[in-house]
Amino acid sequence: MIRNYFTAAIRHLQNNKGFSIMNIAGLAVGITCAALIFLWVENEYAYNHNFPKRDHLYRVMEIQTYEGKPATFIGTPGPLAEGRSKRRSRA
Repeated sequence: MIRNYFTAAIRHLQNNKGFSIMNIAGLAVGITCAALIFLWVENEYAYNHNFPKRDHLYRVMEIQTYEGKPATFIGTPGPLAEGRSKRRSRA
């Protein structure tokens, strides 16, 4: 019975080559996109999970103005971290 299904499927693919190629290519692109989205979401959920107090992590961003246009940077000056650690040690 299964052999008949495979024979019929192969005949259908051979008779409708253009339609079959479009369907198979679309399926391949869809599966690839779904896999990439899954990997991206998994990476986002796993970000900073190696820190024990990850709910206390913050991202400090700095806005600087160049030629009248604001630009946002992730990097901040080193003394900012030193000042934070000094304040924390006093508390």
